[in-house]
Amino acid sequence: MLDWNQRHNLTRITRPEEILIKHLLDSLLPARWLPRQGLAIDIGTGAGFPGVPLKILYPDLDMLLVESHGKKVSFLKVLLGQLQLERLTVLSTRWEDLARADSPITPASAALIAMRAVKLPAKGFAGFAARTLRPGGILAYWKGSNQPEGGSSPAGKPEPELTKQSGGVLAFAGAHEYHLPPPYGSRFIFLWRSQLAEGD
Repeated sequence: MLDWNQRHNLTRITRPEEILIKHLLDSLLPARWLPRQGLAIDIGTGAGFPGVPLKILYPDLDMLLVESHGKKVSFLKVLLGQLQLERLTVLSTRWEDLARADSPITPASAALIAMRAVKLPAKGFAGFAARTLRPGGILAYWKGSNQPEGGSSPAGKPEPELTKQSGGVLAFAGAHEYHLPPPYGSRFIFLWRSQLAEGD
């Protein structure tokens, strides 16, 4: 990754220690609150975070890495070839394309939709997540302590905008704080759960 990053600018984080903490640890520390099997979709995965570490930690996940930038997709394909992990796939597209009727993703099939290094989209995304998550499925959004956008402030009550836009399908399921090693501070993961009933 360090070699690819020097040539193709995969991430603004370049020091090995920072990559370990800000990417790898930040991907894994909230894993205790996430599903451990089933279809997982990592939206805007970039260099493969959090999707690849989560797949290694939870091998029963069927992990789909969604990325639209060509250089990052090329890196991911090389990485996947080296890792040789089963049920780990990269898809060169945007979430907006996955929301279309001809999407390759079966409705109500995902146990997890993860968004870590991208701003939580507003209009349209809630509907996509509501259609894509299976009953009880989780939408997980990583957020730094200095990022109040996306419907909530870390210490405050989340606003119901995403739930409202999903037609009530996505219910807020909590915000969990976790801590990176000093001096990197605390971060949060926000969770929404699909309220679809079996058979809907």
